[in-house]
Amino acid sequence: MKTLYTKSKRTLLSAILVASFSTSAFAIEVEGSELATYTGKQVFAHYNVDDNLPKLAMSSLLQGEHLVEYATRTVKVGDEVRESQVYLVKDTDTKGNIDLRIKYRKDQLDEQEDVISEIEAFTRTEYRLRNYVDSYDVNSVKAVEKDDGEVIISFDYSKYGLPQDIAYFRFLSVELKLIDNQPVSMTIYNRKPFDYDKYKVTSYEQVIHFNTLPSGKVIIADKKTTINGNHKKKPVTITNFISPVAIYEDKTGVNIMDHERLEQVSDPRMIEQSVDLDRIFPLMGDMVRRQGIDVPLPFGISASYRSQDMNIAFNDFVIQDVRLNDIFDPFGSIGVVNAESFTLRGDVNILPFWNVFGLVGKINVDANVDAEYTGEVGETIRDKLNNKLPHLGDAFCREITVLCDTGRLNVPLHLEYDMAGVGTTLSVGYKEFFASVTGTYTKTRLKGSGRWGDGIVTLQPMLGYQLVDYRTQIFVGAEYQGLDSRMDGHVVAGDIEFDYDVGVKLNNWAYLVGFNKQIGKNYNLSVLYNKGETRNSMTLNFGYRF
Repeated sequence: MKTLYTKSKRTLLSAILVASFSTSAFAIEVEGSELATYTGKQVFAHYNVDDNLPKLAMSSLLQGEHLVEYATRTVKVGDEVRESQVYLVKDTDTKGNIDLRIKYRKDQLDEQEDVISEIEAFTRTEYRLRNYVDSYDVNSVKAVEKDDGEVIISFDYSKYGLPQDIAYFRFLSVELKLIDNQPVSMTIYNRKPFDYDKYKVTSYEQVIHFNTLPSGKVIIADKKTTINGNHKKKPVTITNFISPVAIYEDKTGVNIMDHERLEQVSDPRMIEQSVDLDRIFPLMGDMVRRQGIDVPLPFGISASYRSQDMNIAFNDFVIQDVRLNDIFDPFGSIGVVNAESFTLRGDVNILPFWNVFGLVGKINVDANVDAEYTGEVGETIRDKLNNKLPHLGDAFCREITVLCDTGRLNVPLHLEYDMAGVGTTLSVGYKEFFASVTGTYTKTRLKGSGRWGDGIVTLQPMLGYQLVDYRTQIFVGAEYQGLDSRMDGHVVAGDIEFDYDVGVKLNNWAYLVGFNKQIGKNYNLSVLYNKGETRNSMTLNFGYRF
């Protein structure tokens, strides 16, 4: 007969997991045969189980609006063991606002770790997870009935709709055990190794045992998480344990599970610290994630390097307000330009689909203008000398051929600019697919000059596909650089100083391909390649999100 018992695995301190069932259909199996087919919530009704039960594994804070929990944490790194214990106190006002506090004694915290900061981070995650009770793979749901009355309902977490910092859930599976239609335990375990924070997790197990209050409400009796992995080549074992101390209900009154610990947490000498639960940005972030769309962390800083090569065709030369097209043929001339830029950028996601940013940087330009000399100056001199004395001009040109013959003149330039700009990105996505458009407005200022040039608009529309298991996005698209058909400015090169106004012929659009790799929950690396008729470029960007 088919058996579905396996082990489970979890994260630090008060871990969080398990999703509820929505509307997917699956078959209940009895000794290998199909008994009946039900949709998600109908399964709970079939076994007389509250369909909100899986939410307790997602977050123990959902057990009640007013509760006290006891939590312990043991970390073993090599032969070194660290232990800590705290109390979590949750209170909810009439408007639904939650006040969450950590109460502890200093002598019960490990001195070598910032335990309170870690506990704050994980309790925030538990609080946020109440919004992700449907984050499971509907196609993975299975139920198995055994001859002794035991029922195992299992499913996997979905790859989609989870924030970056808890996206490791996609490696986890769940088994809910019922005996005589009563929930007994829930087990969560990993299907493959994964990275979590600074740890490389090889095995993860979370075991939850249930209890029933006199009112008939099912609660967590205890929740234990065991993590095995390594950190800096040292074996690591993390054990977290959480159990309710008291649950206060408006209808059924006070339910005390541990009188001794309730007295301890009531001691006025306990240190108390509030936990800031909600983040402002991005607005509507949780709502969007529940639709299966991944949303990055709200704030970001990044550094980028870009190298761009351009072949510039000319159609007009004006130097110091003097048009030189008769002397230098613009259509036979070409400029080869390499521009390297170094940029620092800060950004914030105002809405899940709307990011705004500002940037500053430097641009170094090395250019070589290969101009075609028409010989027009020499011809003018030849004609004038020949008019004065026959063949004098011819002799002059034989001696000074550089003025009279056509040829090419190379003019090297090195220019340095300061750069500043602002921009925004609009994006939309579903499951593995996404689309975005980024617009940037930048201005440049020649080094040593106090005048900023005209602004340049850049647009990047893109279509992409996300490799969810690898937290990698690949994309294709185009890039528009709004360079003017005329380039003007002021050049200082040694003792030479002049104004220029040059007519150019450029293709503003170029193709774009690239990828972005998320490294852990905070870092990302992007590589972008552009190829167009008159330019190509490579961009490397490294960012940190928080």
